[in-house]
Amino acid sequence: MDKYLIKMPIKTKANEMPEQTKAAVKKGTPKTSLKEAKKETPKSAQLKDKENAEENTTPKQSKRGRPAAVKRKNLDTPELKEEKKTAEIENPPKRRSSRTTRSTRSMAEDGPASPEKEEPVKLPFIKYKGAIKYYTENQDIAASADDVMQWVEKQKEDVVPMAFDMEWPFSFQTGPGKSSVIQICVDEKCCYVYQLSNLKKLPAALVALINHPKVRLHGVNIKADFRKLARDFPEVSAEPLIEKCVDLGVWCNEICETGGRWSLERLANFIAKKAMDKSKKVRMSKWHVIPLDENQLMYAAIDVYIGQVIYRDLEKREKVKLQNEEEFKEQNGDAAFKAVKALGETFLTKINEVTL
Repeated sequence: MDKYLIKMPIKTKANEMPEQTKAAVKKGTPKTSLKEAKKETPKSAQLKDKENAEENTTPKQSKRGRPAAVKRKNLDTPELKEEKKTAEIENPPKRRSSRTTRSTRSMAEDGPASPEKEEPVKLPFIKYKGAIKYYTENQDIAASADDVMQWVEKQKEDVVPMAFDMEWPFSFQTGPGKSSVIQICVDEKCCYVYQLSNLKKLPAALVALINHPKVRLHGVNIKADFRKLARDFPEVSAEPLIEKCVDLGVWCNEICETGGRWSLERLANFIAKKAMDKSKKVRMSKWHVIPLDENQLMYAAIDVYIGQVIYRDLEKREKVKLQNEEEFKEQNGDAAFKAVKALGETFLTKINEVTL
């Protein structure tokens, strides 16, 4: 009788049979095994698999009838994580953060640095070792200007360049003050500084010097200086001075074929390869107070000294450029000259061969 007894399955919480009871049922009577075999046909097994898949995929209904969110299975196994890391290292993402894309320092470490990222060259400061002749009284200024004018007349050249600059006090409340200092330089070994604070009128010798036919005054933004000097001292006429003066920035653009507005400091860097110590404390100092200190005198002298150096350099470049242009026209003709000029050639250096 024991072998025909069938053990009943124990009820579980989810009405599921444990593995032991399933095994006992399979070992049951032949009738039960045949019935189970009939029920578990291939078609029925496929249908059951579909139903189980649909039950797993369909979201559960919440109490209010809305589908509840289905929890995603965590598929990030340790092996998958390692594969993802290796894939990211070998094939980094195209879109990166703004920091990594904008900073090119890491990209330029292996290869040569780009021209935009090159560190600026530190230029040596200008050291003026010449004489500084400083005058404050009317008679002394007149005598000095007369001596300079006699020196100009002895020169064999038809044109004698003379660097010219001015200084005056400035206040943010009242604006620019009266013209206080005129500095000139006709020789790189000597600069003249004339302080006008005690003068009600400019000496006639100084006016004659700056209007001398052989003298060519030059500087940066020099036309504005002449207009201010004419406003402060009516005995000076600005227009004749403006007609024959040379603005170094404009002249540099013509010779070197550059663009933009130049300051004296930038011209010194570009032409003379020197740096200027433009101290704001000295530049905004009290230029009307007598006497000027050593820093003010050196500042005023360097302004006209470097201006004279820049003029001489540009004068040499202009001669070389004109000579190279004439030689090129003789060898290749005007048509080739115009074509090469259109390509941006400055003719500051010689061109032996032309390939168009």
